Amino acid sequence: MDLWQFAGAMRLGLYQCGQIGRALQGRVAEEHKLPDSRHQLSTAVSAADRLCQEILLLRAYEVAPEIEIYSEELAVCPPEILALFAANRHRYALILDPLDGTNDFLAGRPTYGHMLGLLDQETGRMACGLIYLPHTARLYLGVRGVGAFVAEGLWGTPRPLRPTAPPRTVDQIKRLEATDYALFERQGFTLVPPASASTAWELARVAEGEVGAAVMRHFHGHDTAMASVLIEELGGAALDEAGQPVHYVKSMPRLPRVVLSLSAEYALALSEEIKHGDTESTESTEKQK
Repeated sequence: MDLWQFAGAMRLGLYQCGQIGRALQGRVAEEHKLPDSRHQLSTAVSAADRLCQEILLLRAYEVAPEIEIYSEELAVCPPEILALFAANRHRYALILDPLDGTNDFLAGRPTYGHMLGLLDQETGRMACGLIYLPHTARLYLGVRGVGAFVAEGLWGTPRPLRPTAPPRTVDQIKRLEATDYALFERQGFTLVPPASASTAWELARVAEGEVGAAVMRHFHGHDTAMASVLIEELGGAALDEAGQPVHYVKSMPRLPRVVLSLSAEYALALSEEIKHGDTESTESTEKQK
């Protein structure tokens, strides 16, 4: 499969999602789904999430009908669409987060996004990742072995993202603990408040070098997958709880921890510090027992 061609073809679907989202914002009701984990802080969903999912799946069927699929809202996907992909057995799996930041979307804020990518199931690494922020009409695109790019609007020419020396800061993102903040400060990192509850928006800030690093505890794989290839193509790192390059599987379960930074040094320092802190915490708990 030509990854660059696939990514370019899927831009139209993301743009359509952006147009639909902007048209429906403030016009759809908040709904709720069953929580999948004690770590889930919000169960908000809307008709816009489902509609964007259908748009992207149908676009993918036009572009690459043979691929496998995963999406955050797949459990409520119409069976007629699921049937299009049901028999597929392919090296690549389409990974969708059709509307990331539903709470921001429902609250009328512009800081939500649409994300998709291709998972190489042979290697467990993302082969490409796209993040589209509709209110800025900005598309972030990473293709493994090709590079990381940004484009403005539907037909804007992708231009290379330039690696920058990021500030020594960590995004104060949800699910972090007070002990984490102490560890970050011990490593000389300053905490910065998030601009959004959307991982699409926050990880775009990391990819741009606006924020030095993000530490994601107990997020689904699809939350970090698309940004991982962007950041790695810029010379940075996306590390798992063992301090190794993060790998994914098609079902995109929650991961204990992913650390992402344009600075591989930052990512490793944070990963090692947190791992050490978690070990100390576990040993302390065992002693108390």
